[in-house]
Amino acid sequence: MTTITEQRVQANGLTFHVREAGEAGQPVIILLHGFPECGYSWRYQMPFLAARGYHVLAPDLRGYGFSDAPKDVAAYRQDILVADVMGILDAYGAEKAIVVGHDWGCALAWQVARSEPERVRAVAGLSVPYPGIGPKAPTEQMRAAFGERFFYQIYFQQPEIPEQELEADVRDFLRRMYHAISGPGMQEKFRTAKPAQAFLDILQPPSGAQPAWMQESDLDVYVKHFHNSGLTGPINWYRAMDISWRQQREDGRERIHPPAVFIAGKEDPVIQFAGKALKRMPEVMDDLTDVVLLDNIGHWVQMEAPDAVNRHLGEFLDRLDR
Repeated sequence: MTTITEQRVQANGLTFHVREAGEAGQPVIILLHGFPECGYSWRYQMPFLAARGYHVLAPDLRGYGFSDAPKDVAAYRQDILVADVMGILDAYGAEKAIVVGHDWGCALAWQVARSEPERVRAVAGLSVPYPGIGPKAPTEQMRAAFGERFFYQIYFQQPEIPEQELEADVRDFLRRMYHAISGPGMQEKFRTAKPAQAFLDILQPPSGAQPAWMQESDLDVYVKHFHNSGLTGPINWYRAMDISWRQQREDGRERIHPPAVFIAGKEDPVIQFAGKALKRMPEVMDDLTDVVLLDNIGHWVQMEAPDAVNRHLGEFLDRLDR
């Protein structure tokens, strides 16, 4: 059995809670989680990667779990989040790393590879295609696309209201979230009876027992993490989107140079929403080695399909070592 330890690490002026597996001194892989997750979300990948000879790091990212959570929205700008990743690698003495990310952690992994290519041996993105740098601010594009219809990322731009809704019953929120955009949840094709006014309106609760990949004991871990951190930090990642976009437009770098692979579920709503970005990825990447879309799998791809994800990550890593 692979031993997973938990450390407190100082990086970029904050304290981060980091799950660690494998031997220090081996090549480093850092795993970046998404919303609403934490380092525990990589529980199916950490033993696999450690067994292949990697030193595996899975931090609770800024705002999450048992890592520090600044309240200021600007503290969640993407270049600051990139500096967090660099600081964590520095704390472990890693000059270079393979970066793997899911959801917001995927968006961050692309930004790490874009802005710090000399420190990224390779990058693997799960769920969120790399779109390059768009011509308009993200919220402007979303408002144009959705008009008066509810869209959660626009809803999240409001101060305090989203937190009040989701923190009222964290377990219910997480249970709904993990089900609604999983493969089975998406295949239910849930529709609200009336126009959605809040986030939980669009998240149907599961009708049966928890799935094998998210048992009640797993849910307990997430509930504990979000009771500790609250939701302001995680939602601030969304509130900082436009600030991040402006900063990226100013620095002018768009292409991703390190070798890359992309893995997602075909039922993932992100894939269904971001088809143009998926098609554009080869145009803005120097070495996109593969795009893998898994049948009947939703948004939580590394948990819903751990064996398949591990297999494809392993094949990607094998190519790097040839």
